[in-house]
Amino acid sequence: MNADQAKILIVDDETTNIDVLVGLLENQYKTVVAKNGEQALKRAKVAPLPDLILLDIMMPDIDGFEVCRRLKEDAETRTIPIIFITGRESEQDETKGLTVGAVDFIRKPFSPIVALARIQTHVALQRQRHRLLELNAIKNRFLGMAAHDLRNPLNSISGLSEILLTMQLEESEKRSFIQTIHDVSGQMLKLIHDLLDVSTLESGHFALEKRPCDLGALVGERVELLKFTARQKGITIRIERQEILEAALDPDRVAQVIDNLVSNAIKFSPVDGEIVVRVGCEGQRVFVQVRDQGPGIPEQEHHRLFGAFEKLSTRPTAKEKSTGLGLSIVKSIVDAHHGEILVANGTERGAIFTCYLPMADAV
Repeated sequence: MNADQAKILIVDDETTNIDVLVGLLENQYKTVVAKNGEQALKRAKVAPLPDLILLDIMMPDIDGFEVCRRLKEDAETRTIPIIFITGRESEQDETKGLTVGAVDFIRKPFSPIVALARIQTHVALQRQRHRLLELNAIKNRFLGMAAHDLRNPLNSISGLSEILLTMQLEESEKRSFIQTIHDVSGQMLKLIHDLLDVSTLESGHFALEKRPCDLGALVGERVELLKFTARQKGITIRIERQEILEAALDPDRVAQVIDNLVSNAIKFSPVDGEIVVRVGCEGQRVFVQVRDQGPGIPEQEHHRLFGAFEKLSTRPTAKEKSTGLGLSIVKSIVDAHHGEILVANGTERGAIFTCYLPMADAV
């Protein structure tokens, strides 16, 4: 089953009706069948939960009205939309069905085209509900993250600025306090930028401004800006360039990808280590690869790498701050370019991140 393919539970005690519905839906959806009410109640709770339930009314053990009522009383299944598919035509039945929680009625015999259109509509609505819940969860995590991670820096800025205003200090002390204020305010600004970026990328409300771009030159510019940070840990960054063609990219967004991957490598590299950044092309794609000499990433944690706010077991080598957002931003930008990002561990040590993006003539 495709992870993006919707799942529909068909509940009917007649094999002919089941065959018709399965034949109508199997090319677009994952179908699961229950032949009575008890089976329906059990299979409705099998993960992943159905995106829609097609429910007959007349069944031998528990009728469809009672099945619907029980599903709507259960916190685990109450949000699954239910369509009654029935040969019964009375207004009382339709009213009762809507009262117990159904979203629609399809009457037998039905037009396959009309039935499929109505099913597609309700599946799409359910997917939109799921997406809204995900976005709401992201928003709540943003708020919690911001409140937690901004509080301590703000306390530092408030306390140090009060000392500067109220106490007589030596010039060296003043400079030390001002430097600390500058550093923590920079951390706060980075966090706010990351939160805003993830919010925009996750909502899908952002547009890439693609244009022909020399990826090798862009990598060189971004690495040059990060060399000062690397030198503070005695780390050298070496660029290996192949001859590459122009790629249709959003340079500002791809710059974020490069910045995050190289900054991540600096954080997890040992003092006096080396980072190698390779840039070139393979087939119809250009690539940027960043290899560090850090501890690498445990295989069992690879699936969590690109989630927002994820903190893995490996830690920055100089206790640098990390929001857990950088790789999530990278993945969203690469996906928006219809590219691919891969991660692997080196044969001896270190992590290797490889970002592939389509070339201009392949877009």
